[in-house]
Amino acid sequence: MMPSSVKNQLRRLCAITCYPLIVLILIGYSSFVLQQGIDLGLAAFSSVLIVIAYFIIIERLNPFKTQWHPSKKEWSRDGLCFILVIVYGAFSETLVRVIALQLAPIENTMSLAKNATLAILVGSFIGYWLHRLEHRHLFLWSFHGIHHRPNKVTVSNNSVVHFLEVLLSALVIQTSFLLLGFSAEGMFIAGQFTALHGYFIHANVNVRMGWLNYIVATPELHRFHHSVELKEAGNFGSDLSIWDQLFGSFFYRPGRTPIEVGVTKPHLFPCAFEVAKGILHPFRWFVSRRGNRPRYTKSTQLPQEYDNTSRSTPSTIDISKR
Repeated sequence: MMPSSVKNQLRRLCAITCYPLIVLILIGYSSFVLQQGIDLGLAAFSSVLIVIAYFIIIERLNPFKTQWHPSKKEWSRDGLCFILVIVYGAFSETLVRVIALQLAPIENTMSLAKNATLAILVGSFIGYWLHRLEHRHLFLWSFHGIHHRPNKVTVSNNSVVHFLEVLLSALVIQTSFLLLGFSAEGMFIAGQFTALHGYFIHANVNVRMGWLNYIVATPELHRFHHSVELKEAGNFGSDLSIWDQLFGSFFYRPGRTPIEVGVTKPHLFPCAFEVAKGILHPFRWFVSRRGNRPRYTKSTQLPQEYDNTSRSTPSTIDISKR
């Protein structure tokens, strides 16, 4: 039986090292892929599986909240949603390539390092504003809210997303990449960066990122984004946090966490386990808006938009002594 003091030390070590370790793993993996000329599509999918498996293990070894461990029912839903995301992604990528063939991209002669760096910055910037719009526009929120419906934040329910969100993101971001003429290798590296942080920020892991919270998106920041308290639900950056700081949506209280996550008006969305109803929800919302049914009027279904105008102190829990 391991002494509790040793367990606590190992957990503290895990809290500090789990992020840099997966970054190093992906850097090594990406270097191997590029050197060996492995198919980039297959490599990108494989890296997602590596990231998911890694954080599922860390969630068990050093969880942020043991109550957030997925139940069998949640594993089933999240597994189904992951399969659907693969299908959505394949369709979206095909559509993007068809569109790209009709356009004339800029000739890009930059080095791989510049390609990858610029692709990360461009993709992150567009992703930030797209995400922020999804919290402001009623129709966009009608499908993005499906992702916020679960009352936990875990690596598995990162895949609880609507196909319109996957399609919109691909059309806007990937088409921009192709138009700007980024190389396939540069887009691959940018994709690794985005995928890593997309799953990392949802991971139910006890991490202490310190000053890195002011550079990259982290679980500490993203839990606030999922808060039902709109005063603290900023942090729209899913990979870099610099845009939130530049555009006034950054929210961080070191050592604290939101009391509750989810949507402010859950009765206006299907149950988190009703995947089929979740898929149909935006279309039902659109039809009901045109028919002006009271349940879906603007006054009853406002988007879950970040509100930093209130002077009251957000409700949080102190976790600094963990």
